[in-house]
Amino acid sequence: MSGPFLKFEDVQVVRGGVTVLDVAALSAPAGELTLITGENGAGKTSLMLAAGGLLDLARGRISLFGESFHEGRAPAPKRLRRRIAFVFQDPYLFGGSVRSNLTYGLKIRGTDRSTRRELADKMLAGLGIAELAGRPANDLSGGERKLVALARALVLEPKVLYLDELTASLDDEARVKVLELIGAQIAERGTSVLMATHLEGEAEGLATKEIKLRGGRLAEG
Repeated sequence: MSGPFLKFEDVQVVRGGVTVLDVAALSAPAGELTLITGENGAGKTSLMLAAGGLLDLARGRISLFGESFHEGRAPAPKRLRRRIAFVFQDPYLFGGSVRSNLTYGLKIRGTDRSTRRELADKMLAGLGIAELAGRPANDLSGGERKLVALARALVLEPKVLYLDELTASLDDEARVKVLELIGAQIAERGTSVLMATHLEGEAEGLATKEIKLRGGRLAEG
């Protein structure tokens, strides 16, 4: 097993005067899929947001690839957050077409127009949603929005990928495609993936580590 890409050290998050996360020690191996599991309200989203440097820490430190990433006030420095592609539970999409959502980041990177379109369409096809390419992003269903947000993240070939309840509103066919694509990203590119889910048995055979939460704390068994 690889060394950790993510480490929590004595991390506590307090929101509205309530402790929503209290984790003494946690690590996730690089180049593999780590699952964050637990019932609704267990603290999964709080953990994901903290790991992304997006929540204030009442105490503790979070490291990314051995480098101090986040402690104290959020957000973490942008230069560090750029290592992470985050697909939120309720993803935000830009105005315009689905394809333009995927090509925007590539354009910022200086990728030429024809290559941007080719990469975007290939990624959409890989998720079985090629027909959405010209659709207005704001007209999509909840499940479609999640798939497009995942495609937008993956087309940039991120080193780290955070997925918060990505598969919760997907049908079985879409769920299988998503997990196959994530598996390919890990195998081919060594992507480090942190995925929160409340679904029993999710990513079985693909995840190499499971971290269970209960009441914002690590649960045994």
